[in-house]
Amino acid sequence: MSKTSDYLIALDDGHGIGTAGKRTPYIPSLGRQIRENEFNAAVTFYLKEELERCGFKTLLTAPTDYDTPLIMRTNLANSMGADILISNHFNAMDGEFDGPGRDPEGMSIHIYPGAKNGRRLAEHVAKFLRQGTKQQFRGIVEQNLHMTREFNRAAVLIENGFMDNEREALLMLNESYQRECAREQAQGVCDYFRVAYVPGDVKAPVKTVEAPKTEVKGEYVSNEVFGKRVESIYKGSEGLDFYSKPTFSNRYRVGTLKYGYGFPTIVKKLKVEGAYMYEVKNSRGHKYYVTAADEFVKVEGASSKPKSNPEAKPKTNGQRAIGEIKIVNVNNAAIVQDRPDRKTSKNLGTVGKGKAIQVTGSVRGENSSSGYWEVVYNGKRGFVTGEYGKYTAY
Repeated sequence: MSKTSDYLIALDDGHGIGTAGKRTPYIPSLGRQIRENEFNAAVTFYLKEELERCGFKTLLTAPTDYDTPLIMRTNLANSMGADILISNHFNAMDGEFDGPGRDPEGMSIHIYPGAKNGRRLAEHVAKFLRQGTKQQFRGIVEQNLHMTREFNRAAVLIENGFMDNEREALLMLNESYQRECAREQAQGVCDYFRVAYVPGDVKAPVKTVEAPKTEVKGEYVSNEVFGKRVESIYKGSEGLDFYSKPTFSNRYRVGTLKYGYGFPTIVKKLKVEGAYMYEVKNSRGHKYYVTAADEFVKVEGASSKPKSNPEAKPKTNGQRAIGEIKIVNVNNAAIVQDRPDRKTSKNLGTVGKGKAIQVTGSVRGENSSSGYWEVVYNGKRGFVTGEYGKYTAY
């Protein structure tokens, strides 16, 4: 008889927290939009808890907050020998709230055309998803999608509702709904493997996926960087690699960092394979490993200065540009404001349509459902309404 510990489940939360376009329309009752990954990441985390409580091993294919390339997700799942893959999403049709009876609605499960094991997995998961919150079930859909096509074994991509249906969109932030989706998916997985589901009030040993042990030469090296943020200053188009284990082996590479992206917390510094790495945590508390070489990363607030990077953009007004925006969605020009608030700001000037301006970050601000880009304008800090900028990272 099979045991849950025999199986590795790859879990994929669709898109990144800042992926352009992947969000609801503006919701007046919330005063903002909801980003798709706010739901995708939450339900994937709860699904991880559910499956581990049942004894399964789990693997996160997109462990950071940015949008991990699809090929990296499936390559990781395949290289680690995952038995099945579940990718969580929230659907959209026209990106607008048209009103009750006119908006699209319901959930669907997507599989690669002709995939017999994928269909069998979808049928087991669908049996439980249909028992929860009352929603239209749009069926098992055969569709040529990367996540279901490139994964070697049974894979399903679940659209848990529609972002442009206001009733379903509000479910995206509902923890009870997030946990319900995770529980029903876990029940479907158990049904697929013909093992018992362990309900939440029953304790079971948690078994998180572990790659083969890697020798780490050296121990804790310095507390100078403890708790600080580390970010990439490498501008190569391929990005800076980070790993699931303290090694520089491609076997354990789980993602890349674009210029200006990083991890919010350094746990410690290790000597690994003749060089140094940082053990870091992302915003969800998951640990990873990235080079500590000064020519590739910088540590915010560290006393030692990193080596100069000849290709890095110069700091402006105390901040480093992480990319640029091209002005779009305006008739002639976008206004640059002195603060992220349309109603109380002063105008610093304008940037013409199609022109680019350096970006140092983004903020939620006030009185704009799309937030604001923080920009460098004539050597000063300014702000441009979010919908007017098309972002490109350095």
